[in-house]
Amino acid sequence: MQSTQDMLNKDINARFEDWLLSPTESLDFEVKEWLDMSDAECQGVVAKALIALENHGGGFLLFGFKEDDEKRLVPDPKRPPSLEPYLADALNAIVKKRAEPPFHVEVTIQKHPTTGEEYPLARVAGGTKMPVRSDSATAGGSLKQHVYYIRAPGPESRGPLSGAEWDALLRRIVQNQRDDIISVLRAYLPTGPSATAAAVGPDQELKQFVETGLGRWKELVSELPKGHPATFVHGHYFFAARVLGLPKGLSISQVNELNQNARKYTGWPVFITIHREPSQPKVVDDCIEAWLSQVNLQDPGHTDFWRISPEGRFFLLRGYQEDSADYGAQPGALFDATLPIWRVGECLLRVLEMATEMFEDGFEILVQCEWTGLAGRQLHVHNARRYLGDGKATQDAVRTEGRFPSTVRDVLPEAVKTLTAPLYARFDFTEVPDQVYVEELNEMMARRR
Repeated sequence: MQSTQDMLNKDINARFEDWLLSPTESLDFEVKEWLDMSDAECQGVVAKALIALENHGGGFLLFGFKEDDEKRLVPDPKRPPSLEPYLADALNAIVKKRAEPPFHVEVTIQKHPTTGEEYPLARVAGGTKMPVRSDSATAGGSLKQHVYYIRAPGPESRGPLSGAEWDALLRRIVQNQRDDIISVLRAYLPTGPSATAAAVGPDQELKQFVETGLGRWKELVSELPKGHPATFVHGHYFFAARVLGLPKGLSISQVNELNQNARKYTGWPVFITIHREPSQPKVVDDCIEAWLSQVNLQDPGHTDFWRISPEGRFFLLRGYQEDSADYGAQPGALFDATLPIWRVGECLLRVLEMATEMFEDGFEILVQCEWTGLAGRQLHVHNARRYLGDGKATQDAVRTEGRFPSTVRDVLPEAVKTLTAPLYARFDFTEVPDQVYVEELNEMMARRR
């Protein structure tokens, strides 16, 4: 039976045979010539490279290549008599001496596909749960003390030079700490509909806010002609939230300004503000209210109705984008499998951002979501970039609940899963993989405007 190391060697060899024929450096792949590994300065060069790769999220360091006069990477002819100083024990000893915290280095030996010569390839996984810094300096300056080396465009290994570079480093560390964060916050994140209901319980105040919002919307649409997109005849969904905490006492005008200036993650963001009549927000029943029945985009996915109260209550009602004429399907037939992840994630982030300004630290967010008009719809992804099955719903409506801490952004995929997993289960027991939540929300947040 092959050992784990043998399988790792086989996998990496297959990936890097072509690279050895035409080598190039990248942010996650660094190259060094043959070094005198007994020399402190050379050890500093190696430590700096490995620390930067670990902070980058993982990568490779290949020994035995150098630049020629034309800046091409070619095999270094000064091959040492033994590769022992480049193997795992030696490199881990350097890391233990010169990095804080130390991390593990794996080494495989790569054979050149044409010459058969062997080259050591060091690999770091990038899984440390805190940023790695240099723990000692070398006299010649190849390694400086207490520097959090990263990989930067060039490529090069150096300390962060901007807030954006520090942010990228710290976000990778938080990602590595995800399991620890989840274990601390698990009490806030029930894993199924029955557990959610037990943990949260019926909150009459939020329920009343939802019922009042739905009643107000029904009153408005009663005057629209039959079949108007804003009537949502094929179904709709709502997101409602109540912030639980100590309010700072912001006025309704200040809350309105917060909403207008909040980050936007999609082309048609949640709680969108249109600065023209009759869609412009108004004060109704001591709430900020907007009804977009007259926007230029006359389809269910854009004719929103929403309310925000200065006391920290939020309600958004929207039809299905899948029922729009430009979606290319019969209204009521399809259900876009990835849109709920984006919409619920964006709503949570909007409430979180505003609650941070409206309430003192330590608040919680109580959430209710509902989807109606599901019966007969089939799962579908409009741009075909991922497949989550073709389950069909027989139940017409589903409501979910959740209660989350003010640190919910750190576990956003888990929070969105809590609110949407019961929805997907209605489509022939569909289960969305955890990685899909992570990837979809990362893509959504990358589009922040």
